[in-house]
Amino acid sequence: MVRPRWSPRVGLLVVVVAPLLAGMLLSSHGALGRDDTSVEPLSSIVADESLDPRLLSLELGGTRWHSALAELDASLFEHEVLERGLERSRRELIDVRIDLRLVTVDHRDAERVSIDLDADIAEARAVLEAGAIARFVRSGETESDILASVEKPTEGARRLQLSAEASDLQMKRWRNLTNRAEQMNSELSDLGGRKLELQTRERSLVSYIVSARATLSRSQDRIATAIEAVRQGRRHADIPDTDIPVTALDAYLNAEVLLAESAPECGIEWWMIAGVGRIESRHGELGGRDLDSIGLSSTNIIGIALDGGPDVRAIGDTDGGRLDGDSVWDRAVGPMQFIPGTWSSHGRDGNDDGTADPHNIYDAAYSSGRHLCYLGGDLTTVTGLERAYFGYNTSDAYVADVRGHAEHYREVLDGRLR
Repeated sequence: MVRPRWSPRVGLLVVVVAPLLAGMLLSSHGALGRDDTSVEPLSSIVADESLDPRLLSLELGGTRWHSALAELDASLFEHEVLERGLERSRRELIDVRIDLRLVTVDHRDAERVSIDLDADIAEARAVLEAGAIARFVRSGETESDILASVEKPTEGARRLQLSAEASDLQMKRWRNLTNRAEQMNSELSDLGGRKLELQTRERSLVSYIVSARATLSRSQDRIATAIEAVRQGRRHADIPDTDIPVTALDAYLNAEVLLAESAPECGIEWWMIAGVGRIESRHGELGGRDLDSIGLSSTNIIGIALDGGPDVRAIGDTDGGRLDGDSVWDRAVGPMQFIPGTWSSHGRDGNDDGTADPHNIYDAAYSSGRHLCYLGGDLTTVTGLERAYFGYNTSDAYVADVRGHAEHYREVLDGRLR
């Protein structure tokens, strides 16, 4: 509902503010848990600038309201899980990439060492082969015999003891080099496996992060939709112990604020107007109608023709049927049941949308309040209030009914509206 005091701009609020509000909700959601205790905190966090701030403190009920809160709770939980998973994956990816760089360096260094060892082994073998050739020249042994003795330590040791040309130091060096080469090959295998494992994990994490970001974007859209559903659900929620729709109560509170500015001497309060709304149209929901979020009943409320029939005043058409659709007789219209002539005198725009519409409860409530102030003067007195109600409808029974409902609303809700 557009009004000069709160200027909601609901569509813009959802698009621009919803991500920030979602962050606020998430920060509180972790402490709330996953039980019914989350309902009231969630409802109080999702503000609605289009409503009187006093309404946000009310405990509400109704299937649509609780369904909207449950969906918001679920969307926040999903978003929180995604956020935490994404943050864990980001941290793990940093660690994996650090480890991968270190392993890559170690693997490269190990490859260089392995190449150097292969060269040293080849050199040592060449020295051994040269010694074998020299021994063959002296003893007649073949090269293959000598090399075989090298690869069989026991037999080789016996032969080397018999051969002055064999070099113990060179043989030890060759053996050390081959042992180190075997160890290095094992280390290279381990480093290669670890490198492959880290590369696979890196690809998996990158893929998850890309997917999670896209899912988070959809999750934020779900939260924004859920926040708007809570706002709409609030307007259609039940107020325990009353029969007033939230939108109607907002209209009465709005009228009180406007009249405190324009007619402070009147002293009118919201519940005085609410009593009239209850009797005239059940707050815009007469006959099973619904009151929408902008203050219109699902179908216009139009009274009987004021044609002078039994217990009916005769009032000929005064507006050409523009408001009531009857070009012969006037009819009372809208949730506060204004006749066209009275509307022409007291009808005002109560929601700052540029139009004074008796079918809109915001306009009708404000105009009804103006009319009551005109009829009763100082409404802080019982005499003034009863005079105003009687002027609205010249019936003592009507005055008693309106006062009864009005005072009930004050008793039930005044302490809750803070």
